[in-house]
Amino acid sequence: MANKIYGGTYPNGKLYQWNDVDAWIEKAPKLNSTRIYDLVTLNNKVYGGTYWYGQLVEWNGVDAWVEVAPKLGIENRIRSLAVFNGKIYGGTYPSGKLYEWNGSNAWIEVAPKLGGVTEIDALVVFNNKLYGAGEEGRLYQWNGTNAWIEVAPQPEDELFVLSLAVFNGKIYGGGYWYGKLYEWNGTNAWIEVASLSEDVAEINALAVYNNKLYGASYPSGKLYEWNGSNAWIEVAPQLGGITTIYDLAVYNNKLYGGCSGGKLYKWNDIDAWIEVAPQLEAETQIWSLVVADIVVSVEDEDFAFVT
Repeated sequence: MANKIYGGTYPNGKLYQWNDVDAWIEKAPKLNSTRIYDLVTLNNKVYGGTYWYGQLVEWNGVDAWVEVAPKLGIENRIRSLAVFNGKIYGGTYPSGKLYEWNGSNAWIEVAPKLGGVTEIDALVVFNNKLYGAGEEGRLYQWNGTNAWIEVAPQPEDELFVLSLAVFNGKIYGGGYWYGKLYEWNGTNAWIEVASLSEDVAEINALAVYNNKLYGASYPSGKLYEWNGSNAWIEVAPQLGGITTIYDLAVYNNKLYGGCSGGKLYKWNDIDAWIEVAPQLEAETQIWSLVVADIVVSVEDEDFAFVT
């Protein structure tokens, strides 16, 4: 059994696996979509949410993506994925819906558009409920059957909440306009607990690592650590002109970032990013990361699945 980190790419929607040293390895070529927006694991398999065709794709464990849910309606982007109560859910664009995968071959709409929100950029599970955020920075809670419920309105001047994480028993959201960090008060509002200078427009990803909360940024490609009260602290400056850290993942007790330039970065735990995988072929962006265990069959070492 070997733990591995995987990346979903743009502009060809491939699946990459890091070789644990210095390179990406292609594990699934383009199916038909251009971008893998998000990755999750369920029942020993890796799944991706796609751009332009709004599909759910499943990695066959060897060398290909397999479509397991085609586009439903006009939703051409599955912007976010989450596993909740043993099922996969997807947040959509351009109608901000919530989809549930039927486990075999189709998406099922379980929450229609609420208000004017067109996209759900992040999903998170908290206290046995599913939450979504995106356009206008609103926080939604799924009612478990057929609708979104707004539990936090748009924060002042915020355009999007692009990332969500659960930390120390609370939900946190990463903002778009001023790189703000928001904490949900548990009932009806976001509370601003950190903001950044004008050179940072987005907190694209949040991750909990060594009992601290970290945020990755655009357009500076920096890594920030929250001080636990009211401010971001820069812990890794821009490396090599990279402008965007699209996603964060904790792997083998280290923090990694999927980047523009198709790179994989590792944080040195002190003050810098370290490049551990350069761009592979034409893939210029690593949009999503997921960590999974690979189990190789004794009878057939070419067969693999994930847990």
